[in-house]
Amino acid sequence: MINFRYHLVSLTAVFLALTVGLILGTAALNGPAIEAFESNIQSLRDSNEQLRDQAEQMERDLQDDQAFAEAVAPSYLAGQLTAKNILVIALPGADPTYVDGTVDMLGYAGATVSGRLSILDDYFDPDRAAELGDLAETTTPDTVTTPVTYDGVTAMSYVLAAVTTGEAAGATVAITPGDITTVTTGLNDLGMLTVETQPTGVADGVLILAGPGFTDSNAADRNAGMVAFTNAFAADDPTVYAATTDTGDGNPIRTIRAENSDTVATTDNVALTQGQIAAVAALADYINTSTVDHLGTGEGASGLLPDAA
Repeated sequence: MINFRYHLVSLTAVFLALTVGLILGTAALNGPAIEAFESNIQSLRDSNEQLRDQAEQMERDLQDDQAFAEAVAPSYLAGQLTAKNILVIALPGADPTYVDGTVDMLGYAGATVSGRLSILDDYFDPDRAAELGDLAETTTPDTVTTPVTYDGVTAMSYVLAAVTTGEAAGATVAITPGDITTVTTGLNDLGMLTVETQPTGVADGVLILAGPGFTDSNAADRNAGMVAFTNAFAADDPTVYAATTDTGDGNPIRTIRAENSDTVATTDNVALTQGQIAAVAALADYINTSTVDHLGTGEGASGLLPDAA
């Protein structure tokens, strides 16, 4: 008679057999499995070490390239911008290190920095656009007529461009030191601008330095504002937009290369010494020959430096 005790003994025997099988199987496979595992680990270690060595070599090569670029910059740029007045503007995301480096390159080229400004994040805050519009209305000199627009960034950028370059709507306009101070002080009071070197109101060209652009929740509006800002200066003066990269959705340099390639020159690697040289060389090419270059290593770049004449 089959009863509960019979089933219990049968189940116990089954589980005992399974346990013995697992033990025997594990013992049989344990050696090869561990050996294969250790072999894979060693292979990954070797591969990682090789990649680390390659990265270190690339870093050394880059440092050598930077040193070489710094050595040749004075002779390469010499005389390209002699007696030219250049307005330098740093947008949000521009590191002072490469802004300073680019200013040094302007010196090698013989240029005079006719003003240096840093535009702060709040300038491109969509929630503060109305403040910019109001400021544009109250600070516009009598000699300048602002365009009809509901965009505060566009209106204020037009006024700022006019007072810092002495040009608007395709013509030279009379600008006084008081006009410049009124505009820059108004923006400074709003926390939107810092004056590094007070503009003289005269510029033969404009060099705008930037990072990769905004990536926050309002990035689309902010990046569009950076493009509008650049276009306000490019409307009347040879202008170079020099950024650290062309990558990233909404990166202003991509928009400029797609929509304003005939009016704004660009460089996409200004964090590097080569890019700083390229930015100044592109501005010289624009001022001297009206050639609009797009330089760097990203999409749309024609090369690292302008073509030889």
